[in-house]
Amino acid sequence: MNRSRLFVLALAVCGMGSVMCVAQMPLPPLQSGSGGYTGETPQFDVISVKPHKPGENMMSIQWGDTEYHTKNLSLKGLISNVYDVKDWLIFGLPSWAESSRWDIDAKISDPDRKAIAKLSREQKTAMIGGILKERFGLVAHQESKVQPVFLMTVLPGGPKFKESAAPPPTPEDEKPKPHGGWRMGPGTLSAKEMSMQSLADSISYQVERTVIDNTGLTGKYDMEMKWTPEDRANAVTDNGAGDAPPAIFEALKEQLGLKLTADKTPVPTVVVDKIEQPEAN
Repeated sequence: MNRSRLFVLALAVCGMGSVMCVAQMPLPPLQSGSGGYTGETPQFDVISVKPHKPGENMMSIQWGDTEYHTKNLSLKGLISNVYDVKDWLIFGLPSWAESSRWDIDAKISDPDRKAIAKLSREQKTAMIGGILKERFGLVAHQESKVQPVFLMTVLPGGPKFKESAAPPPTPEDEKPKPHGGWRMGPGTLSAKEMSMQSLADSISYQVERTVIDNTGLTGKYDMEMKWTPEDRANAVTDNGAGDAPPAIFEALKEQLGLKLTADKTPVPTVVVDKIEQPEAN
C-alpha cells in the first residue's frame, strides 16, 4: 500500500476532530535516545504483536480509550503515526522493518477511566510509543536533514478558491459544534474550511515529498480539485482517454491557482538507533 493510500485510509478511519485518529496526532519532541514521549502516561499492560498474514490486504486502525488495535500496518507507518513524521523522513530502519507488516492488540486491563479521560492527545499517542519501545525495543532521535521539498506558492493571477464563510454563532447554552472538514481520495479533494498548512500536508502524501506552505494565506478556504494519480497516468495515456483530469501539479495550477516549486531545505526527521524484531505472541 503506497503512502497516499495510507494517508487516505487514515482520513477515512479517523474523521474530523476524533480522538480515535492516530495518524494526525502530534507528539512532543523526542528525548534523545528515547523511544518516545517520556511524560507519565498510562501504559498498555496486555500487548499482542503478530506478523500480518500474507494475502489479507485490508488495513485498519482502531483506538478507544483503553484499547488499541491495528491490522496490516507497517512498522514505518506505526513510527510515522506516533512521532508525527512522514514515513519517508524516517531513517535507519533495517530491511525487515521496512517491509514487514503487523497486527497489534493492546489494552489496559485495569484502567483508571477518570485519569484516562484527562489525557491529552500527545499523551494518548505516547501510549502507542510505549508499544514500540517495549515490544520492538525502539530507540530513536530527532535530526534535522536537508531534504528535497516542494514550496507551495500562489500564482500571479491569485488563488482560484474562496475564503470560507464565518460559522454561525453558537448559543450561550450550547457547546460549539464541529464544522468544516475535507475528504481526499485517489484523484479528488473536497474541502470546507481548510487551511493552507492542511492542504500542504495533504498534498505531501500525494507527491511523496514534504510540501511547505509559502502562500501567505492565513484563513480557512473551500476548494475542490480533481487530478489523475501518477499510478493511473500511464494507463490513461495507453487508453487514449483525452478527457482525464490533469496530473496533480497541473491541477493545482489550473483549478486552485497554486504552484509547487522543487527546492531543498532542512526538515525534521526521525533516525532509528535501535529496533528489534519481536517474537509473535
